[in-house]
Amino acid sequence: MLDGYIIEELRRREAERQRQERQQPQLDLPLRRDEGDRERRSDGEEPSETGGSVVTIDL
Repeated sequence: MLDGYIIEELRRREAERQRQERQQPQLDLPLRRDEGDRERRSDGEEPSETGGSVVTIDL
């Protein structure tokens, strides 16, 4: 069994980690596309019905 101060240190570290995660900026992505979006594709390809997409980011 762990000593009390070790348990408290683990709790403190976990609370600090969770606090840091909450402070990080988050981006909410849309989970569902509107039907109108399917018609506005600029590359001329038909959208797949599986729901997968490839995003290329050129830095």
